[in-house]
Amino acid sequence: MRLDTTAEISAAIRTARVALGWSQTELAERVDTTQAVISKIENQGDGRVSTLLRVLAALELQMIVLQQRDSCLWAKVKS
Repeated sequence: MRLDTTAEISAAIRTARVALGWSQTELAERVDTTQAVISKIENQGDGRVSTLLRVLAALELQMIVLQQRDSCLWAKVKS
């Protein structure tokens, strides 16, 4: 699924966590952080990239970064 906003990423994390039946505290323990950090990620879309990657791994999700077709980088790749 394509997620374009912080709110969409946060919602996807929350949805995956709930689907697994985990509390924020349980997810926090799995990624060696605090419940407050998980809450901040889910509710404010705020946190470190390194923590986000650990959260995604624990939830068996992955993030893929794609270049937009209208990006100035696109012309450089095609050349």
